Amino acid sequence: MMKEDAIERLAQLLFDKIMEKQEQADIEYAEQIQKLYNEGYSISAKTAEKYKDELGLNQEERLVGELARLQTIMMIFEDKEEYEKAAMILKKIDKINEKLNNASGKY
Repeated sequence: MMKEDAIERLAQLLFDKIMEKQEQADIEYAEQIQKLYNEGYSISAKTAEKYKDELGLNQEERLVGELARLQTIMMIFEDKEEYEKAAMILKKIDKINEKLNNASGKY
């Protein structure tokens, strides 16, 4: 049977690996979007309406949801005094806030 500290270390390693993979996926996604944009690909507002997600949320609503999720995760890390992880999440929060402010000026 694993001791509590061994379980915690394992959980920490798993989390770190997941965060690494997510960061890489985020970078790859951004690169793909930038490539599409550079090649002149664009979506009209009318077409964008057709591509709302299954819940009927638009991009701004999805970003607000993601913002709430990340803020919750950041608070958990702060409560655990895992400030490096909280700082990583804060960077993602800042990026989302930037997108939201550029889109509407409300956030």
